[in-house]
Amino acid sequence: MQNLFKIQPYCFVLYLLLIGISLGAVLASGAFSAPTIFRAASLVPNLNISLFQSGILMTSIFVKLNLLLNFLAFFILIYEILALRVSGAKVAPTLGFISVILIFLFTMYYTPYILEAQKLGEDGIANATFDAMHTQSVLVFKALMISLCLLFIVRLLKVSSGCKGR
Repeated sequence: MQNLFKIQPYCFVLYLLLIGISLGAVLASGAFSAPTIFRAASLVPNLNISLFQSGILMTSIFVKLNLLLNFLAFFILIYEILALRVSGAKVAPTLGFISVILIFLFTMYYTPYILEAQKLGEDGIANATFDAMHTQSVLVFKALMISLCLLFIVRLLKVSSGCKGR
């Protein structure tokens, strides 16, 4: 247990770094890549790309992002369970567990559904069920971004409040 306290600052820095990298990746893929990819035909003259093809490109970005998010989810689980046992704090672990649930919803429920629908071709995505699932996945993704941001801030504020007396 004594060794755990020696490596705790390094784990904390890694934890914040992973959250920050993941937040950047979520923001870059959702706010920067998606609008560009879905408007590619209007941005590049003579580019013949359909909405379906744009969706396939965007999904490939999200599949790669899911690897990072799943790694982060496991790191959050481990870190927050240990932090809960050591400090007894409730806010950050709750935000961490919410983030983990949202990550797993996005990566293990919505993304596989969208991949399966895309395998059916344009007919697989041209229905109300797909539209509803896609809308839900966007909401989950936005909620994930907010929960990760709040988790980052809460954890960072804990450190800065601990440094005031020094």
